[in-house]
Amino acid sequence: MGSTRDGLPEGLASLTGFQLSKCGWWLEQRLEEELRPLGLRVRHFLVLAMLGSSDTLSQQEMAGYLLLDPTLMVGLVDDLEARGLCERARDPKDRRRYSVRITEEGAGLHRRAREAADRVGAEVFGPLSDDELRVVTRAIGRVMEPFWAEQMVRPRRKPVR
Repeated sequence: MGSTRDGLPEGLASLTGFQLSKCGWWLEQRLEEELRPLGLRVRHFLVLAMLGSSDTLSQQEMAGYLLLDPTLMVGLVDDLEARGLCERARDPKDRRRYSVRITEEGAGLHRRAREAADRVGAEVFGPLSDDELRVVTRAIGRVMEPFWAEQMVRPRRKPVR
């Protein structure tokens, strides 16, 4: 049997990207479980999180931030709007755009969902000290800076096949 580290074959344990990917997957799975009683999925929570910290956002802007196809964003907003958690209105400056804002009910549910997300984060990152967690957060932010900068300038077009 090959060498192992942290319960994984050394070839996987030594791949930082693999470990980060699986950490993200684990966080998402745990958060899905915690959000289920609130009737939310992770993507719904992320939309509420964006709206909770903004006056309004367009569906296009939110799709860009989440790196989702705009048609998926329409469905997410449809779901939230049907539950009275957000409101959508035509942008008076551009009738093709919809501006979306969170409702009071949506803000309340977002607070409860954020508490669930914080509990999951505390569970997953529990082995780290506060200082270690700050270092990890800053380091990931630095790694992701060029990616996010590229996402902000890249046109949102479907690839030509």
